[in-house]
Amino acid sequence: MTLPMTPASALPPIPAREDDRLAALQRYELLDTPAEPAFDQITRLAAKLLKVPVALISLVDRDRQWFKSRIGLPVQETPRDHAFCAHALESDSLLVVTDARQDERFAGNPLVTGDPNIRFYAGAPLRTADGLALGTICVIDDQPRAALTPEEEEALRDLSAMTMAHIEARRAVGYLHPVTALSNRFRFLADVDALPADATMAEPADFRETAVVIDTAASQQYAELTRVLGQVCADAFEVDCARRIAASLPERTRLYHVSPARFTCILAGHDAADGELASTLHRISTAIRSPFQYQGVPIATSSGIGFVHRSDSPPGGVELLRAATSAAHQSLEEQKPWCAYDEEQDRAAHRAFLLLRSLTEAMGAQDQLHIAYQPKVDLRTDRCIGAEALLRWTHPALGPISPAEFVPLAERTALVRPLTEWVIAAVLGQVSHWRRRGIALPVSINISMLDLGTGDFADRVAAMLDRHGVRADWIDFEVTESALMTDRAEVDRQLHRLRNLGIAVEIDDFGTGQSALSYLKDIPATAVKIDQRFIRSIAAERSDQIMVRSTIELAHDLGYLVVAEGVETAEAYDWLRLHGCDFGQGYLISRPLAPAAFEDWLAAGAFRPAAMSA
Repeated sequence: MTLPMTPASALPPIPAREDDRLAALQRYELLDTPAEPAFDQITRLAAKLLKVPVALISLVDRDRQWFKSRIGLPVQETPRDHAFCAHALESDSLLVVTDARQDERFAGNPLVTGDPNIRFYAGAPLRTADGLALGTICVIDDQPRAALTPEEEEALRDLSAMTMAHIEARRAVGYLHPVTALSNRFRFLADVDALPADATMAEPADFRETAVVIDTAASQQYAELTRVLGQVCADAFEVDCARRIAASLPERTRLYHVSPARFTCILAGHDAADGELASTLHRISTAIRSPFQYQGVPIATSSGIGFVHRSDSPPGGVELLRAATSAAHQSLEEQKPWCAYDEEQDRAAHRAFLLLRSLTEAMGAQDQLHIAYQPKVDLRTDRCIGAEALLRWTHPALGPISPAEFVPLAERTALVRPLTEWVIAAVLGQVSHWRRRGIALPVSINISMLDLGTGDFADRVAAMLDRHGVRADWIDFEVTESALMTDRAEVDRQLHRLRNLGIAVEIDDFGTGQSALSYLKDIPATAVKIDQRFIRSIAAERSDQIMVRSTIELAHDLGYLVVAEGVETAEAYDWLRLHGCDFGQGYLISRPLAPAAFEDWLAAGAFRPAAMSA
């Protein structure tokens, strides 16, 4: 049913604090929500007590009145211009209309001249603690009636108070954390946003409001706690942390539980210069440092505490919480008891987030990600024997982004898998193109430790080889030494599967990871690649010479080929050749090249180090 939109005979007045009233109405999150039994019980009671056919809980929005609960009325809302309830917003008492047709404010109102044919109306404002009227609880009859009796007026006021109490309780439940019953993130944001914007200006220069974030466990620790010991244990951990932190705070300081294992508070006190803030932070740090006991088992977690002065943060609760959280992350990473907000580090974190957000778009774009190819040469013949594929990213706003910056970021997220597949697909397409043109050189592809940790990596590679028509021995994979130590069992399975497909495997950055040379005998690889930090000064540094010579000899004894990266001088090139290193790559030979430039480099013939050094 749609009510007629004819002009009302008299428009309802606009309350003096209308913007504040509308903002409060939004904060209570009642508009356009499903029916709730508690409200319907109140309207049924109102209709019974006042002996009327229609009872409503009406919320007056900017351009409409919307009924949270309604008895005896088929419509969900009406225009505000037609709303009797809109006239009641500024009333200090009840609004009672005994006969609407005899009242000049309502005689021409479509709700009076048409359905639902209102003749009698009585409404009590639903007023917040600070005096803002959200709407009314009202009763309506299609027959004129005498004024309410004192008992009926009292009943309607009681129903208004009951309705408002339920609205406040409903809101309170939405602002409480279900585990600790502490105020939650939404309450924190609302409380911060309700603080006067110039509060810090009214206080002495050394007096500041300070937001503190306490991470009682790193995110992976909390997830592991939940996985191994269950949610009951995780809940008990959070309750215990809340108790400890609350006991460490100054009197009347509210503690908020904003996310799993994360708490926050606002400290109103002197700056850290006089030691008061530092003293509070020390008490918190000490309180959460001792292990949590669960069924007799001590559970130790990492913790981080970060703080930011409100005057040092961008305005708003969201920004204040984000800044303090950034400081807490820094505390966790640097293993410090607490850290102050560092704007420079925050900018770096913001840049990291921007890059991660942009990377998904980059994988779907045509002009951002591309592959450069750096030649590898046989040190005995100076001939090119292959190339390494190197991922490059040109961000549309930030320009070139180093893979040393964005690849580690991707490895900490779910983006690493699609990024690796993008690289493999791009390289396979290029290899297929080169083979059709007679360029028969294998290309090395770097893969992440997380790729080897997934159970279907080798199968996905096999499917991609089939799709592009590329033979397995036309590519090889380079994997960092440290990758082999993350999940040895799964990594070994995937490496053996790749080798069974016919794909060669190189251990990249050899000598810089955590594994010892003894692991070489167990790794199903075909070559080791000596990290460039040992190669750049090899012609002059005796310690580097000893390490590289020993690595070459041991690798050869175990049946591995040896590749040196970072070859930048003819002296290093000659030393490596003299001591039996098989292959080399580096700026002396060539910088990474675009596919067309790589083809031109090949067409120029064999690499000649003597000519390069002349």
